[in-house]
Amino acid sequence: MPLNKKTAQAPWDLRDGDVNYIKEPWILKKGKEYVTIERNTNNKGNFYLQKDNDKRLSLSALQARMTYHQLLEFGYKLKKPKKKR
Repeated sequence: MPLNKKTAQAPWDLRDGDVNYIKEPWILKKGKEYVTIERNTNNKGNFYLQKDNDKRLSLSALQARMTYHQLLEFGYKLKKPKKKR
C-alpha cells in the first residue's frame, strides 16, 4: 500500500513534548550511508539536505518532505537520539 505523503508527518512537524519528537538535524541511515536534513536558518521554510560528506543542497519545504518520505521508502531509517542515563 503506497504511503500517503500528504498526510504523513515529517520529523519537523512535531513539537517538543510530542511522543516521537527528535531535535534537528534529522539523520536518516541505511548501512554506512546517511542523509542529514536540517532547517535553513537564513531562509525560513527551506531546508538543507546533505548525503554523507557531499555538498549541501537547499530544498523547499515541499521538496524536503517528499525527499524524506522517498528515503524512507528506499529503506533509510530515522536515527533515534540516544537516551541519557
